[in-house]
Parts: sequence; C-alpha cells; structure tokens
Amino acid sequence: MKKTLLISALLSTSAMVLTQPAFAEAQNPIASGAAMAWQCAPCHGTNGQEFLEAMPPLAGMPVEQFTRAMLAYRDGTRPAVIMDRVARGFTDAEIDAMAAWFVKQPIKQWENTSLNEELQLNDKADAQATGGQK
Repeated sequence: MKKTLLISALLSTSAMVLTQPAFAEAQNPIASGAAMAWQCAPCHGTNGQEFLEAMPPLAGMPVEQFTRAMLAYRDGTRPAVIMDRVARGFTDAEIDAMAAWFVKQPIKQWENTSLNEELQLNDKADAQATGGQK
C-alpha cells in the first residue's frame, strides 16, 4: 500500500513538473500592440504619428506594408541604419500586433496638434521623467 501511494505521489509530481513550462507560457501572453508601439515613439512619434522628421509615420500604415517592412528589416534584406537591430527584437506575433494597432491610428502631424495637446504631452513626459515630482 505504501509503495502504491509513493508511486502515485511521484507520478503526480512528475506530471506537474513536466506541464509547468506549458502553464508558464500561457501565463505570459505577448504585450499589446499599443504597449509595444511605445518603443517606436522616440523615432516615429507618439502613436506612430509623424512629427516632421526624417522618419516615416507608422500611423495608418497598411498592415501588409508594416509587416513586410519589419520582416525585411529583421532578416536583413532591407537596408537600415538601426531598424534591422530593432526588428530582430520582435517575434512574428508581436509584429502582427503592432501592425494591427498602427493601422488604426490616425495620422496627425505635430503642426496640426493644438497647443493644449502639445502642452499636455510635454507635461505627461515631464511627469514620467521625474517620477511625478516637479
């Protein structure tokens, strides 16, 4: 009887250990497209909106165009100064999530942004940089 209980306990423990990686994956879904898009903001503007720099806007970009560009940067078939290294950090699913998010963003150039919106964005950035302290 003791042997049977011991074997059952060992089998149960083994089953839990073997299924743990699958459970861990289910607990760690990818970040949303919106969350990942913030990584693009320093060069492509808030929400991928162009701000009259040398970077193309990502807002409103068709899903296929965004995906094709990111995959080409990632595999090195599209020339890049930095995007090849950036794109290597994303999986196919993450690229798809960003593409789906960017296509829904309106193109809104800085010159068409009201002063109040710009001030609010600056205040928000300052608060984040200083931890909310002025």
